[in-house]
Amino acid sequence: MEPIDWDDLRYLLAVSRHGTLTAAAGVLGVTQPTVGRRLAALERQLRARLFRSTPQGAELSSVGEVLVRRAQRMEVEALEATRLASGRDEGVQGRLGITASEWLVARVLGPGLARLLRAHPGLRIDLLASGRWANLARGEADLALRPAAFQQQSVFQRQLARIAYGLYASTEYLVTRGRPDFERGCAWHLLLAMDEDVPTADGPWLREVAGEAQVIARTNGREGLAAMASAGLGLACLPRLIGDRTQGLELLDPPLPPPERRLWLGVHRDLRHLPRVRATIAHLTELFGELQPALLGEPPRLS
Repeated sequence: MEPIDWDDLRYLLAVSRHGTLTAAAGVLGVTQPTVGRRLAALERQLRARLFRSTPQGAELSSVGEVLVRRAQRMEVEALEATRLASGRDEGVQGRLGITASEWLVARVLGPGLARLLRAHPGLRIDLLASGRWANLARGEADLALRPAAFQQQSVFQRQLARIAYGLYASTEYLVTRGRPDFERGCAWHLLLAMDEDVPTADGPWLREVAGEAQVIARTNGREGLAAMASAGLGLACLPRLIGDRTQGLELLDPPLPPPERRLWLGVHRDLRHLPRVRATIAHLTELFGELQPALLGEPPRLS
């Protein structure tokens, strides 16, 4: 039998992790038929089925499970080799993948990385806006920003900032609907909310202060919430950095203060000493330090 191509195993790993050919194709950056053809070719080479059909959908066969476990070990070793090789690079140059939620990319990282890139022309940033938390151990990103501490032992992390939230509505909405009565749970009002699948700190809080409001729309990103609130569609809980800077929105005063979240930066421990990683972490630490008052909805500090 011919040796198995590592590239074919990448396709198998992607399908096993993401559940469908379509989802795996999106992660791999190829088409769905391409994923199907690669898996079919691998099955022909092995003369065995890698997946079996069940009432719940496709599941790994016994052969597929064994192959996935071995492919995972190969992936870890390949990543370790890449990190060791990367450790030899000199200067602040090369590619660096950063992932964060869409509003942080749009409002902070996009404009805020300009100074870093001007100072280091050899640096290339791959900036991924995603609500999904990247797995740093698998090399899905080099740096990740998220509103929760990292649990993996292999991740070095530090707290970057505190993020305050507020409840907002547009002037047009308040003229049409009136100001919400928090004692009545915002009855007769309309609410814009995050998708229930997205972990947020404000979901339980909203149910407490606006439990009688009708949820008329959901989205998986804060920028979408801000756009709908600005259009007068309803009440929305937003980071102060977004709500305070979105024209036409008014900050409301609920009796219970909105939650505050801590923003964490994580990087794989094998990468943290690379010059490009150190320079980027230092820049992000300075950037979020400058923005901390705005993130909390406070007046800017005087220099």
